[in-house]
Amino acid sequence: MTTGVLGILAPGSRRAPKFDLRNPEKLKEFLEKFEELAEKHELMTKEKIKMVVNYVDKETKKFWKRHGDDYVILERKIMGAY
Repeated sequence: MTTGVLGILAPGSRRAPKFDLRNPEKLKEFLEKFEELAEKHELMTKEKIKMVVNYVDKETKKFWKRHGDDYVILERKIMGAY
Protein backbone atom coordinates (compact mmCIF):
# COMPACT_ATOMS: atom_id res chain seq x y z
CA MET A 1 0.00 0.00 0.00
CA THR A 2 1.42 3.39 -1.01
CA THR A 3 0.98 6.16 1.53
CA GLY A 4 1.76 9.84 1.47
CA VAL A 5 1.62 12.70 3.94
CA LEU A 6 0.11 11.74 7.31
CA GLY A 7 0.13 8.08 6.26
CA ILE A 8 -2.95 8.61 4.08
CA LEU A 9 -3.18 6.73 0.77
CA ALA A 10 -1.13 8.48 -1.88
CA PRO A 11 -3.08 9.93 -4.80
CA GLY A 12 -2.85 7.61 -7.76
CA SER A 13 -2.25 4.54 -5.64
CA ARG A 14 -4.40 1.54 -6.39
CA ARG A 15 -6.68 1.83 -3.34
CA ALA A 16 -6.88 5.63 -3.20
CA PRO A 17 -10.23 7.29 -3.91
CA LYS A 18 -10.45 8.67 -7.44
CA PHE A 19 -12.84 11.09 -9.11
CA ASP A 20 -13.06 11.23 -12.87
CA LEU A 21 -14.83 14.29 -14.25
CA ARG A 22 -16.12 12.14 -17.10
CA ASN A 23 -18.19 10.19 -14.54
CA PRO A 24 -19.78 12.90 -12.36
CA GLU A 25 -22.41 10.44 -11.14
CA LYS A 26 -19.61 8.81 -9.11
CA LEU A 27 -18.91 12.00 -7.12
CA LYS A 28 -20.96 10.99 -4.09
CA GLU A 29 -19.19 7.62 -3.93
CA PHE A 30 -15.81 9.34 -4.23
CA LEU A 31 -16.62 11.77 -1.42
CA GLU A 32 -17.85 8.95 0.82
CA LYS A 33 -14.62 7.00 0.27
CA PHE A 34 -12.55 10.12 0.93
CA GLU A 35 -14.51 10.83 4.13
CA GLU A 36 -13.83 7.28 5.37
CA LEU A 37 -10.14 7.75 4.65
CA ALA A 38 -10.09 11.19 6.31
CA GLU A 39 -11.82 9.85 9.42
CA LYS A 40 -9.48 6.88 9.62
CA HIS A 41 -6.51 9.26 9.58
CA GLU A 42 -8.21 11.83 11.82
CA LEU A 43 -7.80 14.67 9.35
CA MET A 44 -8.90 18.10 10.51
CA THR A 45 -11.15 20.22 8.26
CA LYS A 46 -8.28 22.21 6.74
CA GLU A 47 -6.32 19.00 6.12
CA LYS A 48 -9.34 17.47 4.35
CA ILE A 49 -9.56 20.43 2.00
CA LYS A 50 -5.85 20.23 1.21
CA MET A 51 -6.00 16.48 0.64
CA VAL A 52 -9.27 15.98 -1.26
CA VAL A 53 -8.10 18.06 -4.21
CA ASN A 54 -5.08 15.79 -4.62
CA TYR A 55 -7.33 12.92 -5.71
CA VAL A 56 -8.71 14.73 -8.78
CA ASP A 57 -7.29 15.97 -12.08
CA LYS A 58 -5.72 19.43 -12.46
CA GLU A 59 -8.79 21.10 -13.97
CA THR A 60 -11.09 19.77 -11.26
CA LYS A 61 -8.56 20.73 -8.60
CA LYS A 62 -8.56 24.37 -9.77
CA PHE A 63 -12.36 24.47 -9.70
CA TRP A 64 -12.64 22.89 -6.24
CA LYS A 65 -9.92 25.08 -4.71
CA ARG A 66 -11.98 28.19 -5.49
CA HIS A 67 -14.61 27.15 -2.95
CA GLY A 68 -12.96 28.28 0.26
CA ASP A 69 -11.65 26.62 3.36
CA ASP A 70 -14.75 25.02 4.86
CA TYR A 71 -14.97 21.36 3.86
CA VAL A 72 -18.74 21.12 4.40
CA ILE A 73 -19.35 24.12 2.13
CA LEU A 74 -16.86 22.79 -0.41
CA GLU A 75 -18.64 19.43 -0.48
CA ARG A 76 -22.06 21.07 -0.84
CA LYS A 77 -20.89 23.34 -3.67
CA ILE A 78 -19.20 20.63 -5.67
CA MET A 79 -22.17 18.29 -5.25
CA GLY A 80 -24.37 21.06 -6.63
CA ALA A 81 -22.00 21.71 -9.53
CA TYR A 82 -22.24 18.19 -10.92
